[in-house]
Amino acid sequence: MCLEQLEPVRRNCILHAYVDGYSHSEISQKLDTPLGTVKAWIKRSLVALRECMG
Repeated sequence: MCLEQLEPVRRNCILHAYVDGYSHSEISQKLDTPLGTVKAWIKRSLVALRECMG
């Protein structure tokens, strides 16, 4: 499965955003990670998922 190929922290960001419905800000606070980092992880993870499913 493509989702399992992501690093755990990036997989968690995707799950929090698209399954749990958290905003990027909420994910940032939950993971104690800068907002820009969370946004980058989500964007890069979506690209990786698209390539994997491609």
